[in-house]
Amino acid sequence: MIRTLKIALDMSDSASRARQRMAFTGLSFLTVFFFSPANAITGNTSLMYLMIALGVYFLFAMLQSWLISDQSPHWIKIELPSFLMDMPFIGLGLAIAGEYLALASPLLAVVALVRGIRYGPCMLACHIGLGMLIVLLLAVSNPFWQTQTTLVYANLFLLLVLPIQFYGVSVKIQASSRSLRQENLTDPLTKSLNRKALEAALWRVLNTKEPFVMSFLDLDNFKMVNDTMGHATGDKLLKRVCAKLSIRLRAEDKVYRMSGDEFVVLSFGQVREEFAESLGERIRSAIAEAIHYTCPNLPVSASVGVLLVKHSEVVSLEQLLSKADELMYRAKNSGKNRVLVEQI
Repeated sequence: MIRTLKIALDMSDSASRARQRMAFTGLSFLTVFFFSPANAITGNTSLMYLMIALGVYFLFAMLQSWLISDQSPHWIKIELPSFLMDMPFIGLGLAIAGEYLALASPLLAVVALVRGIRYGPCMLACHIGLGMLIVLLLAVSNPFWQTQTTLVYANLFLLLVLPIQFYGVSVKIQASSRSLRQENLTDPLTKSLNRKALEAALWRVLNTKEPFVMSFLDLDNFKMVNDTMGHATGDKLLKRVCAKLSIRLRAEDKVYRMSGDEFVVLSFGQVREEFAESLGERIRSAIAEAIHYTCPNLPVSASVGVLLVKHSEVVSLEQLLSKADELMYRAKNSGKNRVLVEQI
Protein backbone atom coordinates (compact mmCIF):
# COMPACT_ATOMS: atom_id res chain seq x y z
CA MET A 1 0.00 0.00 0.00
CA ILE A 2 2.71 2.49 1.01
CA ARG A 3 4.86 1.56 -2.01
CA THR A 4 1.87 1.99 -4.33
CA LEU A 5 1.21 5.42 -2.86
CA LYS A 6 4.83 6.45 -3.35
CA ILE A 7 4.58 5.60 -7.02
CA ALA A 8 1.18 7.27 -7.43
CA LEU A 9 2.11 10.56 -5.78
CA ASP A 10 3.74 12.94 -8.21
CA MET A 11 5.37 16.30 -7.73
CA SER A 12 2.71 18.47 -9.41
CA ASP A 13 -0.12 17.04 -7.28
CA SER A 14 2.02 17.24 -4.16
CA ALA A 15 2.87 20.88 -4.79
CA SER A 16 -0.84 21.63 -5.08
CA ARG A 17 -1.60 19.74 -1.86
CA ALA A 18 1.19 21.59 -0.04
CA ARG A 19 -0.40 24.92 -0.97
CA GLN A 20 -3.82 23.64 0.11
CA ARG A 21 -2.41 22.53 3.48
CA MET A 22 -0.82 25.92 4.00
CA ALA A 23 -4.13 27.65 3.22
CA PHE A 24 -6.17 25.30 5.45
CA THR A 25 -3.85 25.40 8.45
CA GLY A 26 -3.30 29.14 8.16
CA LEU A 27 -7.03 29.92 7.97
CA SER A 28 -7.79 27.47 10.80
CA PHE A 29 -5.17 29.04 13.02
CA LEU A 30 -6.46 32.57 12.34
CA THR A 31 -10.10 31.51 12.81
CA VAL A 32 -9.45 29.97 16.23
CA PHE A 33 -7.16 32.81 17.27
CA PHE A 34 -9.53 35.66 16.40
CA PHE A 35 -12.89 34.09 17.26
CA SER A 36 -12.01 32.39 20.55
CA PRO A 37 -12.73 34.41 23.74
CA ALA A 38 -9.90 36.05 25.66
CA ASN A 39 -7.60 33.56 27.40
CA ALA A 40 -9.55 30.63 25.88
CA ILE A 41 -6.45 29.28 24.14
CA THR A 42 -4.02 29.61 27.02
CA GLY A 43 -6.63 28.29 29.44
CA ASN A 44 -7.31 25.17 27.36
CA THR A 45 -4.36 22.78 27.05
CA SER A 46 -5.88 20.81 24.16
CA LEU A 47 -6.67 23.98 22.22
CA MET A 48 -3.17 25.33 22.78
CA TYR A 49 -1.63 22.07 21.54
CA LEU A 50 -3.88 22.22 18.46
CA MET A 51 -2.63 25.72 17.69
CA ILE A 52 0.96 24.48 17.98
CA ALA A 53 0.14 21.49 15.75
CA LEU A 54 -1.43 23.82 13.15
CA GLY A 55 1.74 25.91 13.16
CA VAL A 56 3.97 22.86 12.76
CA TYR A 57 1.77 21.47 9.98
CA PHE A 58 1.94 24.82 8.20
CA LEU A 59 5.76 24.82 8.42
CA PHE A 60 5.93 21.24 7.13
CA ALA A 61 3.72 22.18 4.16
CA MET A 62 5.95 25.19 3.49
CA LEU A 63 9.07 23.00 3.68
CA GLN A 64 7.52 20.47 1.31
CA SER A 65 6.62 23.23 -1.16
CA TRP A 66 10.20 24.51 -1.03
CA LEU A 67 11.67 21.01 -1.56
CA ILE A 68 9.47 20.51 -4.61
CA SER A 69 10.35 23.92 -6.08
CA ASP A 70 14.03 23.08 -5.47
CA GLN A 71 13.47 19.64 -7.13
CA SER A 72 14.87 17.85 -4.08
CA PRO A 73 14.22 14.07 -3.96
CA HIS A 74 13.39 14.37 -0.24
CA TRP A 75 9.91 15.88 -0.81
CA ILE A 76 8.28 12.44 -0.61
CA LYS A 77 9.50 12.04 3.00
CA ILE A 78 7.09 14.81 3.99
CA GLU A 79 4.38 14.23 1.39
CA LEU A 80 3.65 10.59 2.18
CA PRO A 81 2.94 10.99 5.93
CA SER A 82 1.10 14.26 5.23
CA PHE A 83 -1.07 12.54 2.61
CA LEU A 84 -2.00 9.84 5.14
CA MET A 85 -2.58 12.34 7.96
CA ASP A 86 -4.65 15.00 6.15
CA MET A 87 -8.12 13.67 7.03
CA PRO A 88 -7.21 12.55 10.59
CA PHE A 89 -5.71 16.02 11.15
CA ILE A 90 -8.95 17.66 9.98
CA GLY A 91 -10.81 15.34 12.37
CA LEU A 92 -8.49 16.34 15.22
CA GLY A 93 -9.19 20.02 14.57
CA LEU A 94 -12.96 19.39 14.50
CA ALA A 95 -12.74 17.44 17.77
CA ILE A 96 -10.73 20.04 19.73
CA ALA A 97 -11.99 23.28 18.17
CA GLY A 98 -15.32 22.20 16.71
CA GLU A 99 -17.20 25.31 17.82
CA TYR A 100 -14.80 27.46 15.75
CA LEU A 101 -14.14 25.11 12.82
CA ALA A 102 -17.56 23.46 12.41
CA LEU A 103 -18.10 25.11 9.03
CA ALA A 104 -14.91 23.40 7.81
CA SER A 105 -16.34 19.91 8.41
CA PRO A 106 -17.42 19.40 4.75
CA LEU A 107 -13.67 19.33 3.98
CA LEU A 108 -13.80 15.63 4.85
CA ALA A 109 -16.14 15.05 1.92
CA VAL A 110 -14.22 17.42 -0.37
CA VAL A 111 -10.89 15.68 0.28
CA ALA A 112 -12.49 12.28 -0.36
CA LEU A 113 -14.02 13.55 -3.61
CA VAL A 114 -10.85 15.18 -4.95
CA ARG A 115 -8.63 12.19 -4.16
CA GLY A 116 -11.20 9.74 -5.46
CA ILE A 117 -11.43 11.54 -8.79
CA ARG A 118 -7.62 11.81 -9.01
CA TYR A 119 -6.68 8.29 -7.89
CA GLY A 120 -9.73 6.19 -8.70
CA PRO A 121 -12.65 4.38 -7.05
CA CYS A 122 -10.54 2.46 -4.52
CA MET A 123 -9.05 5.65 -3.08
CA LEU A 124 -12.52 7.25 -3.10
CA ALA A 125 -13.94 4.33 -1.08
CA CYS A 126 -11.06 4.45 1.43
CA HIS A 127 -11.47 8.17 2.04
CA ILE A 128 -15.26 7.92 2.23
CA GLY A 129 -14.94 5.20 4.87
CA LEU A 130 -12.39 7.18 6.85
CA GLY A 131 -14.50 10.34 6.64
CA MET A 132 -17.62 8.56 7.89
CA LEU A 133 -15.64 6.98 10.74
CA ILE A 134 -14.33 10.40 11.81
CA VAL A 135 -17.83 11.97 11.73
CA LEU A 136 -19.36 9.08 13.71
CA LEU A 137 -16.59 9.23 16.33
CA LEU A 138 -17.19 12.97 16.71
CA ALA A 139 -20.95 12.44 17.06
CA VAL A 140 -20.53 9.72 19.69
CA SER A 141 -17.64 10.99 21.83
CA ASN A 142 -17.43 14.77 21.45
CA PRO A 143 -19.76 16.97 23.59
CA PHE A 144 -19.94 19.77 21.03
CA TRP A 145 -20.78 17.49 18.12
CA GLN A 146 -23.37 15.61 20.17
CA THR A 147 -25.41 18.83 20.08
CA GLN A 148 -24.85 19.38 16.34
CA THR A 149 -26.94 16.54 14.98
CA THR A 150 -28.02 18.49 11.89
CA LEU A 151 -24.41 19.14 10.87
CA VAL A 152 -23.46 15.52 11.61
CA TYR A 153 -26.29 14.25 9.39
CA ALA A 154 -25.35 16.74 6.66
CA ASN A 155 -21.75 15.49 6.62
CA LEU A 156 -22.82 11.83 6.62
CA PHE A 157 -25.19 12.59 3.76
CA LEU A 158 -22.39 14.20 1.76
CA LEU A 159 -20.10 11.24 2.39
CA LEU A 160 -22.80 8.73 1.46
CA VAL A 161 -23.86 10.54 -1.70
CA LEU A 162 -20.33 11.02 -3.04
CA PRO A 163 -19.66 7.36 -3.97
CA ILE A 164 -23.01 7.06 -5.78
CA GLN A 165 -22.69 10.40 -7.55
CA PHE A 166 -19.04 10.30 -8.51
CA TYR A 167 -18.12 6.61 -8.86
CA GLY A 168 -18.71 6.58 -12.61
CA VAL A 169 -17.00 9.97 -13.00
CA SER A 170 -14.01 8.70 -11.04
CA VAL A 171 -13.66 5.62 -13.27
CA LYS A 172 -13.89 7.68 -16.47
CA ILE A 173 -11.49 10.38 -15.28
CA GLN A 174 -8.96 7.81 -14.08
CA ALA A 175 -9.11 5.97 -17.42
CA SER A 176 -8.81 9.23 -19.37
CA SER A 177 -5.99 10.43 -17.11
CA ARG A 178 -4.12 7.14 -17.57
CA SER A 179 -4.49 7.37 -21.35
CA LEU A 180 -3.34 11.00 -21.48
CA ARG A 181 -0.47 10.30 -19.11
CA GLN A 182 0.67 7.37 -21.26
CA GLU A 183 0.48 9.51 -24.39
CA ASN A 184 2.39 12.29 -22.64
CA LEU A 185 5.16 9.86 -21.66
CA THR A 186 5.55 8.19 -25.08
CA ASP A 187 7.88 9.23 -27.88
CA PRO A 188 5.67 9.75 -30.97
CA LEU A 189 8.20 8.33 -33.46
CA THR A 190 9.57 5.20 -31.79
CA LYS A 191 6.65 4.59 -29.37
CA SER A 192 9.20 4.09 -26.61
CA LEU A 193 9.13 6.07 -23.36
CA ASN A 194 10.36 9.66 -23.61
CA ARG A 195 12.59 11.98 -21.55
CA LYS A 196 9.72 13.06 -19.31
CA ALA A 197 9.02 9.41 -18.45
CA LEU A 198 12.73 8.88 -17.75
CA GLU A 199 12.86 11.83 -15.35
CA ALA A 200 9.76 10.54 -13.52
CA ALA A 201 11.27 7.03 -13.26
CA LEU A 202 14.56 8.43 -11.97
CA TRP A 203 12.76 10.55 -9.38
CA ARG A 204 10.97 7.44 -8.11
CA VAL A 205 14.10 5.29 -7.89
CA LEU A 206 16.12 8.09 -6.27
CA ASN A 207 13.38 8.53 -3.68
CA THR A 208 13.25 4.80 -2.89
CA LYS A 209 17.09 4.62 -2.80
CA GLU A 210 17.11 1.31 -4.68
CA PRO A 211 20.30 0.43 -6.61
CA PHE A 212 19.94 0.39 -10.39
CA VAL A 213 21.84 0.49 -13.67
CA MET A 214 21.53 3.36 -16.14
CA SER A 215 22.85 2.93 -19.70
CA PHE A 216 23.23 6.03 -21.86
CA LEU A 217 23.76 5.34 -25.56
CA ASP A 218 24.25 7.33 -28.75
CA LEU A 219 24.42 6.22 -32.37
CA ASP A 220 27.83 6.91 -33.94
CA ASN A 221 27.68 8.64 -37.35
CA PHE A 222 23.87 8.74 -37.33
CA LYS A 223 23.91 12.01 -39.31
CA MET A 224 25.45 10.06 -42.20
CA VAL A 225 22.25 7.98 -42.44
CA ASN A 226 20.07 11.06 -42.84
CA ASP A 227 22.49 12.71 -45.25
CA THR A 228 23.03 9.72 -47.58
CA MET A 229 19.80 7.69 -47.30
CA GLY A 230 17.27 10.30 -46.21
CA HIS A 231 15.41 11.12 -43.02
CA ALA A 232 12.84 8.38 -43.64
CA THR A 233 15.61 5.78 -43.36
CA GLY A 234 16.97 7.54 -40.28
CA ASP A 235 13.53 7.35 -38.67
CA LYS A 236 13.27 3.67 -39.63
CA LEU A 237 16.63 3.00 -37.95
CA LEU A 238 15.52 4.71 -34.72
CA LYS A 239 12.33 2.62 -34.69
CA ARG A 240 14.31 -0.59 -35.26
CA VAL A 241 16.77 0.32 -32.51
CA CYS A 242 13.90 0.57 -30.01
CA ALA A 243 12.29 -2.62 -31.31
CA LYS A 244 15.54 -4.61 -31.10
CA LEU A 245 16.31 -3.30 -27.60
CA SER A 246 12.82 -4.27 -26.41
CA ILE A 247 13.31 -7.80 -27.79
CA ARG A 248 16.89 -8.38 -26.63
CA LEU A 249 16.62 -6.89 -23.14
CA ARG A 250 14.71 -8.14 -20.10
CA ALA A 251 11.10 -7.13 -19.40
CA GLU A 252 12.29 -5.03 -16.43
CA ASP A 253 14.76 -3.08 -18.62
CA LYS A 254 12.97 0.04 -19.86
CA VAL A 255 14.03 1.95 -22.99
CA TYR A 256 13.71 5.75 -23.16
CA ARG A 257 14.42 8.03 -26.10
CA MET A 258 16.08 11.21 -24.89
CA SER A 259 16.26 13.15 -28.16
CA GLY A 260 17.54 12.54 -31.67
CA ASP A 261 19.65 9.38 -31.61
CA GLU A 262 20.24 9.32 -27.83
CA PHE A 263 18.61 6.63 -25.71
CA VAL A 264 18.67 5.51 -22.08
CA VAL A 265 18.04 2.04 -20.65
CA LEU A 266 17.10 1.74 -16.96
CA SER A 267 17.64 -1.65 -15.29
CA PHE A 268 16.56 -2.55 -11.77
CA GLY A 269 17.42 -5.38 -9.43
CA GLN A 270 20.99 -5.93 -10.69
CA VAL A 271 24.01 -3.95 -9.51
CA ARG A 272 26.95 -6.28 -10.19
CA GLU A 273 29.69 -5.04 -12.51
CA GLU A 274 29.60 -8.17 -14.65
CA PHE A 275 25.88 -7.61 -15.24
CA ALA A 276 26.53 -4.02 -16.30
CA GLU A 277 29.20 -5.07 -18.80
CA SER A 278 26.95 -7.81 -20.18
CA LEU A 279 24.03 -5.37 -20.43
CA GLY A 280 26.15 -2.85 -22.33
CA GLU A 281 27.28 -5.49 -24.82
CA ARG A 282 23.71 -6.73 -25.32
CA ILE A 283 22.62 -3.15 -26.03
CA ARG A 284 25.46 -2.68 -28.53
CA SER A 285 24.69 -6.03 -30.17
CA ALA A 286 20.96 -5.26 -30.47
CA ILE A 287 21.73 -1.92 -32.10
CA ALA A 288 24.19 -3.60 -34.49
CA GLU A 289 21.34 -5.87 -35.66
CA ALA A 290 19.08 -2.86 -36.28
CA ILE A 291 21.85 -1.16 -38.24
CA HIS A 292 22.54 -4.32 -40.28
CA TYR A 293 18.90 -4.51 -41.42
CA THR A 294 18.61 -0.78 -42.18
CA CYS A 295 21.94 0.58 -43.45
CA PRO A 296 24.56 -2.22 -43.54
CA ASN A 297 26.98 -0.32 -45.75
CA LEU A 298 27.34 2.70 -43.50
CA PRO A 299 29.83 2.94 -40.57
CA VAL A 300 27.11 3.39 -37.98
CA SER A 301 27.53 1.91 -34.50
CA ALA A 302 26.71 2.69 -30.86
CA SER A 303 28.70 4.12 -27.95
CA VAL A 304 27.33 3.08 -24.56
CA GLY A 305 28.05 4.44 -21.10
CA VAL A 306 26.78 2.21 -18.27
CA LEU A 307 26.43 3.61 -14.74
CA LEU A 308 26.01 1.34 -11.71
CA VAL A 309 24.23 3.44 -9.09
CA LYS A 310 24.52 1.81 -5.66
CA HIS A 311 24.32 4.89 -3.45
CA SER A 312 21.50 6.91 -5.00
CA GLU A 313 21.01 8.96 -1.81
CA VAL A 314 24.11 10.99 -2.70
CA VAL A 315 23.11 11.52 -6.34
CA SER A 316 20.71 14.11 -7.72
CA LEU A 317 18.78 13.78 -10.97
CA GLU A 318 20.91 16.41 -12.70
CA GLN A 319 24.18 14.80 -11.54
CA LEU A 320 23.02 11.39 -12.69
CA LEU A 321 22.09 12.51 -16.21
CA SER A 322 25.31 14.53 -16.47
CA LYS A 323 27.50 11.59 -15.37
CA ALA A 324 25.79 9.17 -17.76
CA ASP A 325 26.09 11.62 -20.64
CA GLU A 326 29.78 12.23 -19.85
CA LEU A 327 30.50 8.48 -19.69
CA MET A 328 28.83 7.92 -23.07
CA TYR A 329 30.92 10.68 -24.66
CA ARG A 330 34.06 9.17 -23.17
CA ALA A 331 33.17 5.92 -24.92
CA LYS A 332 32.58 7.84 -28.16
CA ASN A 333 35.83 9.81 -27.90
CA SER A 334 37.86 6.67 -27.14
CA GLY A 335 37.09 5.13 -30.51
CA LYS A 336 33.30 4.70 -30.80
CA ASN A 337 31.42 1.41 -30.98
CA ARG A 338 32.33 0.47 -27.42
CA VAL A 339 30.99 0.16 -23.87
CA LEU A 340 32.35 1.92 -20.77
CA VAL A 341 31.19 0.94 -17.26
CA GLU A 342 31.50 3.07 -14.14
CA GLN A 343 30.15 2.75 -10.59
CA ILE A 344 28.93 5.61 -8.40
